[in-house]
Amino acid sequence: MTAITAGFGDLRAAPGQTLTAWQNQRWLWLLMSGAALFLILSAMGYFQWFLEMDPCEICVYIRFSQCCILFAGLIIAIKPCNNVLKIAGMALAWYGVLQGMAWSIELNALHDSSHALDDVMAAGGDLFAAGGGGGACSTEPHFPLGLPLHEWLPYEFQPSGICGEDDWSLLGLNMAQYCIIAYSFFIIGLGAATFGWLRGFKK
Repeated sequence: MTAITAGFGDLRAAPGQTLTAWQNQRWLWLLMSGAALFLILSAMGYFQWFLEMDPCEICVYIRFSQCCILFAGLIIAIKPCNNVLKIAGMALAWYGVLQGMAWSIELNALHDSSHALDDVMAAGGDLFAAGGGGGACSTEPHFPLGLPLHEWLPYEFQPSGICGEDDWSLLGLNMAQYCIIAYSFFIIGLGAATFGWLRGFKK
């Protein structure tokens, strides 16, 4: 606890210098990988296994983006001061974070659309007049580079649910909205680390 307090004290006193020092330490990148692993295991263990919520096409894409973040952190953690590893890891991390945010926003839009249609139908409305149809989901996902992840790891990456159909919520927020929050933290943290790296790299 003392070390954490001292670390934040250094951040307040000299933010640029502290971020430059932190991004060259292994713990920061293992923390990023650990956060991504937590999200992956939560999706598989809590939502898919415990709640029996089948993942949809967009869900497995979000999992893929989290795997990118996980491996990016591990790549950099091999030797954080190595710029070749840092460039490769940063590129993969930013891809995972930005693509994951885009997919989370798309999933949230499909969630809102699906549940708005449910409300219309429950009230005896006209599905087509409401602009119905929902978001089409495929059971044949297409991952970057043509990776057949749904064949290699079907439990993790084979979609079997319908996009936007989940009814889970916590404190008024759905799963897609919590993903948006998680990726927002990733963007802030990765942005700070990137700033520290570029600041040190210029020197």
